[in-house]
Amino acid sequence: KLRARPPAVSPPRSHRSRPGTPNHGHCGMRLLLAVALFASPAIGLVRPITGPLGRASCLTRQQALKLAPAAAAVALASAFSPPPALASGGATAGRTTSIPTAKRRYYKRVTEDVKLFVQMGQEVKRDNLSGASSAEFWSAGLDDLTSAGYLLAVAFKIDSRIPPDKIPNKRDHDALMAAIGKLRKAVNGENEAAAKEQYADTLEKMEKYLKGVELPPSSDAMYQ
Repeated sequence: KLRARPPAVSPPRSHRSRPGTPNHGHCGMRLLLAVALFASPAIGLVRPITGPLGRASCLTRQQALKLAPAAAAVALASAFSPPPALASGGATAGRTTSIPTAKRRYYKRVTEDVKLFVQMGQEVKRDNLSGASSAEFWSAGLDDLTSAGYLLAVAFKIDSRIPPDKIPNKRDHDALMAAIGKLRKAVNGENEAAAKEQYADTLEKMEKYLKGVELPPSSDAMYQ
């Protein structure tokens, strides 16, 4: 008798893809790797993938290895880049940081300088030019008002890009310093009327400066 041949059994199909056919499992892993490389730990967001990494076609291993250094560099740069909201500046930043800091540093010094100026002015009003010319303001207050008063004035800017000469408070400070120079000459003279007139002009410029830097007028009790 002829023996029946056993039915032919087909060999098990390999799970490996044919050459040239994309392996979607490996493709997904590579895309996840690319997304991870583009993630920015500084802001906790994933940046959109553009260029070759964003295409639907699968990357070969060689292509992924070539693109990895560039992707890593972008991710590293992103890690050290602050979010846009934190990097914003301009007028708002200037008014919320530099002005309070300047007030803490210079308010007390300028207040003491104005106090000495008012004391000197009392001597001018009494026609005591000798007492006015030897007042403590000239030896202790003037130099400090020149420096601290200037630094306080330039802090009041609406934009960090504005040069100091364009800041109104800085111009007021310049005018005050020029008037004080004229007052010193008048006080060292012998004309009481001229000294009073110049003191009144200087006091007017002082009031304008104090208002600009948000300090009370010279008549306030803090200067007495």
